Amino acid sequence: MAFIARKSMQLIVAFFVLIAISALPALVAQMKFNPASYIEGLKQQFAQLAKLDEITYFNVSAQKEVLLLPSLQPYIQETLIIFTIAMIVSAISAILYAYLFYRSGRRTRTLLKQATRTLEMVPDLFWIIFSQFLVIYLFKMTGYSKIEIAGTYADSIRFLPITTLTLTTLFFFIKWLTTQVLEQESAPFLELARAKGIQPTALFWKHLLPTMVYRFYLFFRANIITILSSLLIIEYTFQVQGLFRFVLQFGQMPILMVVLFLIYLPIFIMDLLAEWLIPNAWKGGI
Repeated sequence: MAFIARKSMQLIVAFFVLIAISALPALVAQMKFNPASYIEGLKQQFAQLAKLDEITYFNVSAQKEVLLLPSLQPYIQETLIIFTIAMIVSAISAILYAYLFYRSGRRTRTLLKQATRTLEMVPDLFWIIFSQFLVIYLFKMTGYSKIEIAGTYADSIRFLPITTLTLTTLFFFIKWLTTQVLEQESAPFLELARAKGIQPTALFWKHLLPTMVYRFYLFFRANIITILSSLLIIEYTFQVQGLFRFVLQFGQMPILMVVLFLIYLPIFIMDLLAEWLIPNAWKGGI
């Protein structure tokens, strides 16, 4: 009961916060801060809640005003595909790296840590430019032209955005996981398992990894804004027909409010399911 009350309160607070954020463009009127204009913008946003299905935007292809909500489905789909695949690939790759790190000796660990620290400092923009450069170089050397470096209104682009988002999050995940391995490998429960003769492979997959699942989820949840900001840059740079690029093109306050709701609600549902489905034994008293 306490869990339901806590999550309900979280949803209500988030609801008001998102509306307040969506009204921020009204805070600046004629290049000056205008609190009165912001208050009026808030009133307009709350009034708009009763008629979300009436919000429209100007469709460039159709050259006319069209309803927002029915038109968002393909944009949501593109963003969801890129985000989901990139996160799955990043998480699996980081876990495999953590296993390699766990089984490595001191010298190999030092080399791995130095390499990942260097790669983690590489800015997102570098991976975007680097991936496009590789595609262009591949085309010049081989004539292979199946990989697009930018999208259009008619065509989707997925491979490079997925690859870039995977790289920008992979080293982020790796740093956290290797830190956890170093902290947990001398824990009493692992020492007891070693004393019972359990092999290192089983120690990692059956004992160490489950203790990190919930902590990794909390780490991911705390840094979701950073990941989404990287996705925004990627969508804009590669001209992906996704949700973030859409809101950059059509940034009116009602549209911004709808998009913020569409981004937050899946995250809230994911958090709800994670809290409910992850076993208490894996939470380790957190």
